[in-house]
Amino acid sequence: MSEFIHTHQDNNAPHTLFLLHGTGGDEHDLIPLVEPVRERYNIVGLRGNVSEGGMPRFFARLAMGVFDMASIEAETGKLAAFLARWYAEHNTDAKSATFVGYSNGANMILATLFRHPSVITNAALLHSMLPFDPPQLNLMSKRFLVTYGERDPLIPAAEALNVAAVLRAGGADVDSFAHPGGHELTHTEQAALLEFLV
Repeated sequence: MSEFIHTHQDNNAPHTLFLLHGTGGDEHDLIPLVEPVRERYNIVGLRGNVSEGGMPRFFARLAMGVFDMASIEAETGKLAAFLARWYAEHNTDAKSATFVGYSNGANMILATLFRHPSVITNAALLHSMLPFDPPQLNLMSKRFLVTYGERDPLIPAAEALNVAAVLRAGGADVDSFAHPGGHELTHTEQAALLEFLV
């Protein structure tokens, strides 16, 4: 499985958490966020393949908020293939996996869900926006948490609310959480995430 640099904590748990960082992060970034529930999950931290001025990302962008569609197509294909092999090699499946993504990582989860819906069932999307106009999908039996900052200058609250609306329209079970700050992750947001994960 060479498509993604990743770290793997095998906690002999029945469920697995896949963690996808924001721009400039790495495969270790979100592990402290989920540390309180690590005994419940095996943990896989992924590093994005794309470099933007030396900062890892999961797909390229042409400008702030303007995404490279060819990059999204290529990278979501790689992630879907990585996950399919991971599920097969570890005798698990998408229903036993939960994804946590922040910013670019959350957008990558959404893009992969829209293009390869069978590999993602549960996800927490922290400060996300729609990466492209989504197709009409049946998202019944899928579960999501959408969190955002009410004063986020990078991903406006309206963008995150749009994500939640699209997921609900597809039939998904969607929880949402807002904090009064910006693009940062807060302790109250972490608490909402941990509640979603347990």
